[in-house]
Amino acid sequence: MFTAYDKAAAAAIGTAATTVIAALTTLDPEVVGAIGTLITTGLVWLIPNKRSAG
Repeated sequence: MFTAYDKAAAAAIGTAATTVIAALTTLDPEVVGAIGTLITTGLVWLIPNKRSAG
């Protein structure tokens, strides 16, 4: 996964996880949104930036 789009893919995975959590639980939308924000932020933070070629 060392491409220029790794952080975008991490954000998409976080969004998908949030959608699954919302579909499978009876949590309030605010709670699901907060969990989704934490998941997405964590994934984007964990994925490294692509190093420049030069």
